[in-house]
Amino acid sequence: MGPILTFDKSFLQMLSPDEVDELDLQFEIFVTPVLVSEILADLAHPEPKPGRIPEEMVKALARKMVSNHGVMQAHWRMLALGELSQAIQFPMAGSVVVDPTAPNVMARRDGRGIIYDSRQDREMWGAWAAGNFSETDKYLAASWRNQSAEINLGEISESWTEFCARYLPEVKNTADVISGINDVISRPSEQGNLLNMVYHFTEAPTAIRELGRTLAIAGLLPRIKPWAPFSVSVTRLCMALCCCTALKFVTQRPTNVFDLQYLFYAPFGMVFVSHDKLQRDLWPATTTQASFVWGDELKADLKCHVLARKETMAAREAGERVGYYTDRFTSEDSVIARLHEKHLISPRGSGSSSGPTGEFEDLPADVKRGLLEAMELIDEQDAARGGPPKFHG
Repeated sequence: MGPILTFDKSFLQMLSPDEVDELDLQFEIFVTPVLVSEILADLAHPEPKPGRIPEEMVKALARKMVSNHGVMQAHWRMLALGELSQAIQFPMAGSVVVDPTAPNVMARRDGRGIIYDSRQDREMWGAWAAGNFSETDKYLAASWRNQSAEINLGEISESWTEFCARYLPEVKNTADVISGINDVISRPSEQGNLLNMVYHFTEAPTAIRELGRTLAIAGLLPRIKPWAPFSVSVTRLCMALCCCTALKFVTQRPTNVFDLQYLFYAPFGMVFVSHDKLQRDLWPATTTQASFVWGDELKADLKCHVLARKETMAAREAGERVGYYTDRFTSEDSVIARLHEKHLISPRGSGSSSGPTGEFEDLPADVKRGLLEAMELIDEQDAARGGPPKFHG
């Protein structure tokens, strides 16, 4: 088990199948809804590169995800609206938050935690990898492309020129923009404007807006950030993109809007990997304790780990006694080792931990109870869908 990690589409495209497998061995992967949407959107790509067929592009990426799909993070807007309506609270300290209403998420009977059935995720990626796309898949891909085509960052940037002139008159780069926005967010006199921006960027419905405004009028919202930290995090990132676009520090590429959404999920992981310059430049605007890793750097280290793993396997097959292959990497020469050292309590390597022998009866009693309950709940879910039980037939 490694640090919790997520990545964007640009990084997935860089990796070989072996490197994706190694990524899954070294980290606990979680997937964001925007990654799923971006991959599926290639099905309706209007201008694929010469020799590339949209369906094959989706199949190639889906094949990498079938066995390495991890856990699906809840959609950022669901979390923001839940926070603003005071319906839910969730941590922002490097742990994944799943959608409790998803059909593959079940609450434990004692209310202490959830059970995540990953089979539906695997089935989705498997279907796409095989080229089996439903009419709904095709519709969603086309809708994403249409939505992207309608984004006019030029118009958006013009609407932010007055804000930049008033609040960011001396900025010279992206870092200055982020610093200036942080200053605006912290000002007591700007809390009303900040609340309006939060509602604008989260597209909050009227009922939620009225709740916040009522609290503000009553003097119960002196600061917006402590009340809605995730929503303010999203808003700060959106403000940063709008201002940087208005000031021509970043391009007006419409897909920047979707690239930005990956950063909304920064609070829910320990490591974020990307090969996108916009995400790298705006990373300081995120609210997170996670590490940002440039795609080339991690890919190179994954390649070394794949080679070491294959060499170790070959040596063992030849009858040699060799240690665990990650033992040859240190924090001085490996970004993976550094991330493990930073984000995990126990060290890596063959002697890092001791565990059960592999026999079910040797597991701790509470773990056995949890596994049995998970099997029962999954069987109940399958029965409700008209399928046979998986564990108790």
